Amino acid sequence: MSINQRDVILRMIQQLAEVLARVVGLRRQGRIDEAAELLKQTSDGLFGPLWATLERLEASSAASLLGSREKISAYASLLQHQADLDEARGDVWKARSGFKRALELHLEAARQGADVDAPTRAAIRALRPRVEEERLSKAYRVQLDRIAGPR
Repeated sequence: MSINQRDVILRMIQQLAEVLARVVGLRRQGRIDEAAELLKQTSDGLFGPLWATLERLEASSAASLLGSREKISAYASLLQHQADLDEARGDVWKARSGFKRALELHLEAARQGADVDAPTRAAIRALRPRVEEERLSKAYRVQLDRIAGPR
């Protein structure tokens, strides 16, 4: 990856972190619709028409299409925050599905390097209690135990 590409990705990560902090703030204030709109605008801005394609793919295929740990983690983080908003709205089933997909994608991001970075490890640990592990594939369960320890 060139230095310019790396700089673009780092700027994307910084901007995403700022937006996600705003989404969390809006959610805590009970402004769920505003938070959801901000999340949608961010998703559209980062991924454009690719977002719809990513939603239709299984996690491993979406990760392959995205290619880098940073892009996979960004996508997973957006899904995780969307699931938080779904849960706040009372849509438990949609939230559960979103948390599962976000966890799968964070696990895919973890596969992208020799070491699991701290933000990915933290996201995996935060999502684990929110996902029914028996619904994960065996490969994901094994990886989850390796990263976060057995339950």
